[in-house]
Amino acid sequence: MAKQRVTIADVAREAGTSTASVSYYLNDKREKLSEKTQNKIARVIKELGYVPNAQAQTLTGKQTHVIAIIILDNTNKWAGLVLNGMEQVMLPAGYQTVVCTSNFNPETELMYVDKMLSLGVDGFIIQPTANFKAVHDRIRRAGKPVVFFDAAIYSPGTSWIKTNLYDGVYNATQALLDAGYEDFFSIAANMTEMRTRMERFQGYAEALAANGQLYKAIPIDHNKPSINELTEYFKFKFNPAKRTLIFVQNQWALPRVYKALQPMAHLLPQQIGLLGLNCEDWTNLTTPTVSTIIEPVDQEGREAAEMLLALLDGSSEPGEQRILECKLNWLDSTSI
Repeated sequence: MAKQRVTIADVAREAGTSTASVSYYLNDKREKLSEKTQNKIARVIKELGYVPNAQAQTLTGKQTHVIAIIILDNTNKWAGLVLNGMEQVMLPAGYQTVVCTSNFNPETELMYVDKMLSLGVDGFIIQPTANFKAVHDRIRRAGKPVVFFDAAIYSPGTSWIKTNLYDGVYNATQALLDAGYEDFFSIAANMTEMRTRMERFQGYAEALAANGQLYKAIPIDHNKPSINELTEYFKFKFNPAKRTLIFVQNQWALPRVYKALQPMAHLLPQQIGLLGLNCEDWTNLTTPTVSTIIEPVDQEGREAAEMLLALLDGSSEPGEQRILECKLNWLDSTSI
């Protein structure tokens, strides 16, 4: 049998005080209470395990100091970095975060929005699916602030932050074209699922097109092709008469491609160039080290949280929009 919920009346009875006194304590009106009464109430709350009812707080207009973060996928390194950035800001400001994963599903995303609204969260930080407008309208009608991150959103009045992946990839590709690379490969997962994948693809393809170059595409997912399959592919597809560049567009795929190139490591970087994305935790420890385009992921998380705090305290209005620039981290796998 489920344990019966402890109520404010239970706390008052055990502490020998009125429910009004307990309410004063819970609502930070403690100047109305003696230190002895405060100590008794605090002791009983701890002993009984009393937890304030979030729905009741919502009905009274009281803040819950809980923020909902809805992210597309929380299983990768990128997600860990961006969530850590948000926590660095929210926790010192007195807010707890609840992380929900939509798995790119618009219905799941809306379900989480409705659930979090019913629990009385104070605001949202969302990496949206393509169903952005419905999500934004639902939260706006509920009167809650929201900041979107890592999404192609340009609507006036909408608060969002993103990294400039397009320019980061375009500029890196142009630098490698100028360095004399002549043959080009793109290793990428399905590009239809999220904005960032499309921006990487466009930056690469359009920089090449501007220089009259094409590329060979190698589709990849979390299972295929294997390291051995990639190695065999490279052996037969590389043109030894041309300097070849491989751009790996998904950070989780870069270790697999790097291992597949080990039998040809002696050709890096003069004959074969390797460019990846992020993975800064290991790419400077390998031999050779690996050139990458670095997104300011932790910074994006921090600034998204700061934007939401500003909306919550009224120091800013909806509509602030920020774009963060990437860093080009040139190491030994490319020659420029």
